[in-house]
Amino acid sequence: MKIAVCIKRVPDSETRVKIAAGGKSLDEAGVKFVLNPYDEFALEEALRRKEKAGTGEVGVSSASTSRYALMKSCRMSVRTFCARR
Repeated sequence: MKIAVCIKRVPDSETRVKIAAGGKSLDEAGVKFVLNPYDEFALEEALRRKEKAGTGEVGVSSASTSRYALMKSCRMSVRTFCARR
């Protein structure tokens, strides 16, 4: 079984967000980004289903420009999932 999960990084809910000078984007200075909580639930569910099936793959897709930060967020989610087992 192959499962695809779409994910997105979003500003942490405890981070103070400021609008950039142009008024059309966020000023990312000092903003902590995290994996969208709902996407994290979807990733955990995909891992549960793979584990239950005994075989398979879980693929992650995102349109994020920061690949390193996205992978770091995914690793943290997988570690959290594994720690709960």
